[in-house]
Amino acid sequence: MTISNALLPINKFNFEEIYTRQMVYVDKTELIYQMVSIPNYYFFSRPRRFGKSLLVSTLKHLYLGHQQYFDNLWLGQHTNWEWREWPILLMDFNSISCSNPEALLRGLSASLISNAQKYDIDLKQIDIKEQFKEFIITVSKKTKSKIVILIDEYDKPIIDHIPDDIDIAKANRKIMKEFFGVLKDIEAGTLVELLFITGVSKFSQVSIFSELNNLNDLTMNTQFATLLGYTSDELRHYFHPWVQKWAEDKDLDELMIYKALKNHYDGFRFSSSNKKVYNPISILNALYKQEYQNFWFGTATPTFLINLLVNQHFSLPKIETITLNEDDFNSFEPDNLNPASLLFQTGYITIDDVQFIDNSNKYKFDFPNIEVRQSFLRLLMIKYGRLSASDNLSGHFRINQDFTNKRFALGIKRIQDILTIVPEFDNQNHDWFHQFFYMLIRSACPFTRTINIDHKMVIMIENETSIIFTAFSCSHSTTELIKCLKQDNEILSFKQFDKEIILIGISFNIKKRVISEWTYEGFSITSDEVPIKPNESSDAKKSSSKIYISSTYEDLETHRKAVYDTLRQWQIDVIAMEDYIASDKRPLDKCLEDVSQCDVYIGLFAWRYGYIPQGQNKSITHLEYERAQATQKPCFIFMLHEDAMWKRKFMDTDLSKVEQFRKKLQKDHTVAFFSSVDELKALISASLTNPLHINR
Repeated sequence: MTISNALLPINKFNFEEIYTRQMVYVDKTELIYQMVSIPNYYFFSRPRRFGKSLLVSTLKHLYLGHQQYFDNLWLGQHTNWEWREWPILLMDFNSISCSNPEALLRGLSASLISNAQKYDIDLKQIDIKEQFKEFIITVSKKTKSKIVILIDEYDKPIIDHIPDDIDIAKANRKIMKEFFGVLKDIEAGTLVELLFITGVSKFSQVSIFSELNNLNDLTMNTQFATLLGYTSDELRHYFHPWVQKWAEDKDLDELMIYKALKNHYDGFRFSSSNKKVYNPISILNALYKQEYQNFWFGTATPTFLINLLVNQHFSLPKIETITLNEDDFNSFEPDNLNPASLLFQTGYITIDDVQFIDNSNKYKFDFPNIEVRQSFLRLLMIKYGRLSASDNLSGHFRINQDFTNKRFALGIKRIQDILTIVPEFDNQNHDWFHQFFYMLIRSACPFTRTINIDHKMVIMIENETSIIFTAFSCSHSTTELIKCLKQDNEILSFKQFDKEIILIGISFNIKKRVISEWTYEGFSITSDEVPIKPNESSDAKKSSSKIYISSTYEDLETHRKAVYDTLRQWQIDVIAMEDYIASDKRPLDKCLEDVSQCDVYIGLFAWRYGYIPQGQNKSITHLEYERAQATQKPCFIFMLHEDAMWKRKFMDTDLSKVEQFRKKLQKDHTVAFFSSVDELKALISASLTNPLHINR
């Protein structure tokens, strides 16, 4: 069966079943091979419903020697894997009793006995440690082979009892520590070919795996950042027929579907590499049902996590400002929970940015996508505000529509209606209401960003036509709030966008529990308000720097003009084809000479490779880039995002050349991706912070 008519593997975690029923299988065997080709003790954690059990099942059939399952996969076609049957110990803690320490011991023993019976072996030992050791030695001896150990959801006996039964969680943790300690035994440990352990949480090495000092943690390893989850390329390759069907059934544009899928379900980042993945369960359900629902979030309610955040008075808005070291991810302990680390491990926040400071990576966070942010914050808002199921929150999600359509009075009324039904209780101070407003707005509106949390809550709400900055405060007047918004440097940077800028100030009276006043006004840019770049004065002399803009022409004409005009506003000398011929068939010698004479090269790339002159095997755009490299020019690369809406007439019929060129650029440079002209202008502004002094 081809990809075009393959079934979707919704809630299917058995590799054999997916193969025999000819379902879509996203081929991860190249990464699997990179791991198993160097046998070791491996640990790998990911949030729930991310494909961990399917990965374990795939490893099982690989080591059972089921070659036929892999013939059409990367591993079967590109390696000389030794197809033989290895003895396997598979322990799935989803099916092992763990309600208390005694039940866990019985469950571990039952699993060992069941696995041993597959090799016609009766275990004699009673104590769980001796029984585990006996299994390894006896099975290895009988099969005359080292064994493979696969452990799925190892942490279930612990996290099932947090926070209500910490004592049971600790007791179960002690049992798990002793159990895995067997693998340090010289006699038993040397008989293990591969150990692979998965789970949601990443307990500290000391607490469970202290005896396994050779355990290789792949959780944040950049090489395996996309081992689970779907990349954008995989989504387009394996699931395009389903997107195509969706577009045909609903009379929608395919690019619009891809863009919506990205906004709702992409964004999970698990390492310092800027590789992001989609949540599999949400993608599969969205494609099957042809709608955007909160599929992953709906599979389990994070009640424990919500209660933890509320009880610890954790400030969720600060999650976007805090920084964690890599060691902080190893501090997940039953009696010492780090909320930020826990939020990351469970998938409710993800890595947003990584900075290398003082010889180590520093991580910053945000919500991965619309699904997680809206669902999580709405649930947290209800718990935080002590609201109930009977409370009328029907107007919550209409706030975004009201603001988009400039029905500000109605939107403010809906906010007041929700605040009105919040009961009075202790500790409802300024910070409390600021946080509640944060949850309310960021869960109601799909495209938001936190701008400022200092003595007020400033949130940006973006839609197709406008950018709205909403400031909420319990201590400032609306006049003061509007003034603060107008002076905020980050907000000022948005004035160069083509979208309408609107400022809203909301002043809340805590004693009366009402919005005492609110106001809004437009924030338009005038001819004498051209933004001044940092370190640049209004009377600066024209820069001697010359910047060359390279791109194909017709498809990127509007984008080129935006970059050209922006640089001219900064009094930069710009060299571009517009200065002598606006065509893709521009004179090659002149172009290459101009590149050699420039100080900085800017490359804009979409889905056209460009005109190839007679006698050449590369396009002019490609040759311009190579000349910039050869003459060691600082190169700034801006690339159309692969999920951005783009007209078919502006795409090559054969994309092979442009795709190869794009991959090279991404490999050799830090590429900035844009989806619109406005976004490109903002990226230009951010990248060329001080164009007057851009020369090396």
